[in-house]
Amino acid sequence: MVLRIAAGAMLGFAVAGPVAAADGPGEVKKQLLELTGGRRTRVAWNQNDKIRFVDTKDGVIKDLPLPGSQPLFTSDGRKILASGGKVGDRYLMVYDVESGRATKVVSGAESNLLTVWRDVKAKRDWVYVNDCGFKEQAWDAPCGSLWRFPLDKLAAKEMCWDRTSTHFYLMFSADGTRACFEPSWSNIGQLTVAYDAKGKIDQDKCQYKAMGGGCFPGLAPDNSYRMFRLDGDHKAITMTDADGANSRQVKVAEMPGVGDKGKNVWLTRWSTDARFLTLMGPDGDDAKVWMGRFDEGFTKIESWVQVVPEGPKCWQSHAWIEPKP
Repeated sequence: MVLRIAAGAMLGFAVAGPVAAADGPGEVKKQLLELTGGRRTRVAWNQNDKIRFVDTKDGVIKDLPLPGSQPLFTSDGRKILASGGKVGDRYLMVYDVESGRATKVVSGAESNLLTVWRDVKAKRDWVYVNDCGFKEQAWDAPCGSLWRFPLDKLAAKEMCWDRTSTHFYLMFSADGTRACFEPSWSNIGQLTVAYDAKGKIDQDKCQYKAMGGGCFPGLAPDNSYRMFRLDGDHKAITMTDADGANSRQVKVAEMPGVGDKGKNVWLTRWSTDARFLTLMGPDGDDAKVWMGRFDEGFTKIESWVQVVPEGPKCWQSHAWIEPKP
């Protein structure tokens, strides 16, 4: 199948099976809504040191007023968090989707964004950061301790994990009792998280388990404790159920222009809904953002949508999908 971009189109798209040429924002809106069963969807990504964003409310790509990388949505989809700055001058920004306001919330060493997790019981968003990229160091060098702070109370920052290094790609289950991350490049770890009576992470009672090689791991944003890691060839993920059970491979590089050219994908990221993930592919200067839907058994990707602006290579991405009623 060949994907053609209509003249002047802002977005291209593709799904499993034949598709027509892209026809602007309305078409990508249509395709995303078909993928998610009509639920409102927002996708953010990094491109050429900019954070870009599309919402199925109008299907129009917007450049957010904040340079940076690693965009992540809060669980309600109302805010986008992103890391910004340069070596020695890092900061974390928050963009309010409804008001269009961008705010610098923290700066300094511990401001490299890893994830944001919603404590449903306390009705509080926790932001997790480390010091990656603050100093002059190799891109694959292990980083320091893991810190967190409530988004509504920045001063309540606390160190929460220093038993291993913390590289990146931290994700939590919905209940906060499981987490996965890369403690060092191409090494995946899972953390069973324990909390004390005040709700702080109790390191002495946490259990860390090495989960093997790979990169860009993901932990399902529900309480299934499913986990994946991108395999070494970057053409499939290894998916496991809770506690490493039922390991299987799921191909993630079969979309048009990637699989049919023998290329691979990068930067897999689970969305706010466990049935969907985003990634970039093919690897190279023409990398685009894709959003895929898992089948009910999490054994394959049953459909893809390409969310693709024209221009430079895309990088990290994340998607928010409106929860089911």
